[in-house]
Amino acid sequence: MSDSSSTHAPTAQSERFQILDVLRGFALLGVLIANLVELGGQDVLATADQLAALPSANVDTRTNWLLNLLVFDKFNTLFAVLFGAGFWIMMERLSKRGAAFEQIYLRRITLLTAFGFVHLFGWFAWDILHLYGLMAFILFYSRRLPDRALFWIGFALLAFARPLIEGLKAQSGALSAISDTAFTDAAILERQTAAVSGNFFEWVGAMNSMTWIDWFLSGTVIAWLTYTLGRFYIGAWIARQGWVETAESRLDWMRKWTLPILVVGFGLEALSLSLQDAPRASWAAAAALLPDVLQGVATPMIAAGYVCVLSLIFFSPRLSWLVQPFAPVGQMALTNYLLQSPFIIFILTGIGPGLGLVGRAGSTDYMLFALGFILFQMIFSAFWMRAFQYGLAEWVWRAATYRTWPKMRRSA
Repeated sequence: MSDSSSTHAPTAQSERFQILDVLRGFALLGVLIANLVELGGQDVLATADQLAALPSANVDTRTNWLLNLLVFDKFNTLFAVLFGAGFWIMMERLSKRGAAFEQIYLRRITLLTAFGFVHLFGWFAWDILHLYGLMAFILFYSRRLPDRALFWIGFALLAFARPLIEGLKAQSGALSAISDTAFTDAAILERQTAAVSGNFFEWVGAMNSMTWIDWFLSGTVIAWLTYTLGRFYIGAWIARQGWVETAESRLDWMRKWTLPILVVGFGLEALSLSLQDAPRASWAAAAALLPDVLQGVATPMIAAGYVCVLSLIFFSPRLSWLVQPFAPVGQMALTNYLLQSPFIIFILTGIGPGLGLVGRAGSTDYMLFALGFILFQMIFSAFWMRAFQYGLAEWVWRAATYRTWPKMRRSA
């Protein structure tokens, strides 16, 4: 690789929007909690009977309810919206520089997609990068959509596409039967045995089997692809409005609307959870999609509320220090996301020095482990970003995208 002109150069640190870094770092906190709890939870690596027999079972029930209310879907929605906004900002900057815009962008997302599939099948079954890469292509080829279409299509996909597609899948006996084979107690215990065996290839093979059956063959991936595209469209719409650059000028609006947005969002989410727990004989059972639709509307509202809260704190002269530690985490978001995979494997499996806690720990324990690791990532990222301009994964991605060697170390 050789040096390139400034027209084709990666984004300089001076061009970054630090509020985006803070939001990405915050989003990674919830992504880690959700991934660890869900992967180690019921129907994936532990059976319902195993979790019910834990000493922490009662506490875990309350923890799960709170995580459903505050974390699940909200943080990965925020993370995906930020990715969509980031992709759009990248497109605009490259275009304004007169760069070979299409070539650079398409090479960048092709690399992300390829790495995502390697991550999915070779390491971590909960990968999201392959979804992001694939939907970034759709975002690129629909970049000329009018603002109104971008927003309403994005919102419709974000709120309703996944519950609708998963509802249709549930009505299909063939697809449901395919998916169910991955979640029998025998299949769960087989994955659990592979996890605690200490054999990396046995673990990857067991998880890949689940991925093929439940993710691809049953059609679940289609629901999540449309869901991801909706989040990307909303992120692109936000960036197109110039709201990232003008965030500080919108603080009065945020002060006025943050509380109503969160109250309605949490209210809808709480109602969705109560309907999910309602007896099957009740009226809620006749409207099986209603809890998912309510959650689909609540999720972006809660994520938007989180954005407003963090923005108000970030732009406050007296309180900004509370959220500043998230900025270095967000600056190297790809590196930190990838570092979370071996941490989760360490907690759940017996591979290498792994703790092998599957079936022996509940959501409360996993949440505490995740919070501890996020604290580590904050400290690690702060020291790393003082010495270097990029996280390691970001540097490799940029080098391959621009076919140059971006300067890694910071100047004195």
